[in-house]
Amino acid sequence: MNTLLENPWPIYVSGAALATLCGFVVFARRTARSLLVLVGVVVLVLVMIVVERVVVTDSEEVQAATTALMAAIGRNDMSGVLASINPTASQVRSDVESLMPLVRVSGTGAGSIQVQVDASVVPPVAVSSFRGKVDGIRISSGERIFYFDQIAVTWANKDGRWLLTDYMPMHRGRPISVVESVRGNRPVSR
Repeated sequence: MNTLLENPWPIYVSGAALATLCGFVVFARRTARSLLVLVGVVVLVLVMIVVERVVVTDSEEVQAATTALMAAIGRNDMSGVLASINPTASQVRSDVESLMPLVRVSGTGAGSIQVQVDASVVPPVAVSSFRGKVDGIRISSGERIFYFDQIAVTWANKDGRWLLTDYMPMHRGRPISVVESVRGNRPVSR
């Protein structure tokens, strides 16, 4: 069911196939009954598309939170980044407060976002894994900083809002410490 609520393409493809099949039947038989079936299929597909657009799943919310976080980083908006962090994640807050004054970010991106939600725990948690890109310069020296690799971000749902609780950037498949890597301008293992 989540597939239909998170991805409209199965609805589009099955709707187009059914409508085409019904269209052939209408042209072959030319009866009011077959025309009504075609209209019914079109209405059903339109209703399913509206439901898919209106219903927002946890995975879609986490994906939107991931995109919003990367956009706040790209705007050098420390308060926006801190607003998306769970108040109990003191290490993450400390990393943001240490790093953001050191770097002026000129571009970010999050591609191929994969989200896994665990709703069996309270509060629900999720992990978004994606290919992250951060491009910027170190303010003190003007050196370019560029990161393009896997990132895993852990989220917790607090009062209906997904907040970041931890993150794990990778470099060639190994976890790294972002703060130490930025300070030394080279990947430092975590």
